[in-house]
Amino acid sequence: MNLRQMECFLAVADELHFRRAAERLMLAPASVSEAIATLERSLGGRLVERSSRRVSLTPLGAEFAAAIRQPIEDLHRAHRTARLRSVRHRDVVIAHTPELGQLVLPRLVEFGAGVSLPAWRPVPMHTPQQLLAVADGEVDIGLCWSAPEQPAVTSLVLGEYPLVAVLRATDPLAASAEVSLTQLRSRQILVTPGANNPYLESQFRAGVVRAGIHRTQIEEVARYDELVVHVATRGHVGVHPGPIALASPMAAVVFRPITDVPDLVQICIISHPEARFPSIEPLVRSLSTIVEAFDLGAALGRTGQPTP
Repeated sequence: MNLRQMECFLAVADELHFRRAAERLMLAPASVSEAIATLERSLGGRLVERSSRRVSLTPLGAEFAAAIRQPIEDLHRAHRTARLRSVRHRDVVIAHTPELGQLVLPRLVEFGAGVSLPAWRPVPMHTPQQLLAVADGEVDIGLCWSAPEQPAVTSLVLGEYPLVAVLRATDPLAASAEVSLTQLRSRQILVTPGANNPYLESQFRAGVVRAGIHRTQIEEVARYDELVVHVATRGHVGVHPGPIALASPMAAVVFRPITDVPDLVQICIISHPEARFPSIEPLVRSLSTIVEAFDLGAALGRTGQPTP
């Protein structure tokens, strides 16, 4: 008996779609298929029927799903409760996206030199993985970009920022105080992987469609620091949440707010509602103070002149 195989089966039973089940579990679809095939072999019968158009449960599959759902939920609840209560006796786990980790955590170390903070350790993790880990009690605090509402996750918004165009200082668009996506119709656009935050990705893609930009113009690069280097060396335009401007020391690159993506990007702290013990509150307050002190005005070049 394998718990992960049964989790994969329940996800497929809920979604009736292998790709959506895999996305929910943060696994490859092939891994979910193999898990269910192995489970079926161990049970000696088919649990799922698949055709080119639909996925359905067999009678055995429906009966098995009903039998295991509550016990598995009880196991997860017991694990989550024990994990959350143990925060009093261990280091607080702070998950962070790579960009926000580089931008915020060094400041948290400096901040902790002047105030009494509980022991903490960082874990790099993109926003979708943070949401799952916080809900499961494996992470105490998540520091992430805009996060959609999720069961068992409480979100505290620390700040809101525009998406920005990342430009060479010599780019003609750098002479303006702001840039619109419609001005980028003829340009190659660099972004970080959409899978890192599907919620932000959907916002950006909606603006791209409205601006008439073809998807072939958009190229993904692995990390935001690579994006800045690509802009400086290749002359393309990057698009990224505004706080990137605070983390980039390159004088050859400037940042301009994008005007026609209406939703602002948020920096959030996420946590489990049952995890807000007094021991983590000083960390939450410190992170809030650090982000609230961000000043993007000069870095974003609001004067209309390229940032020197």
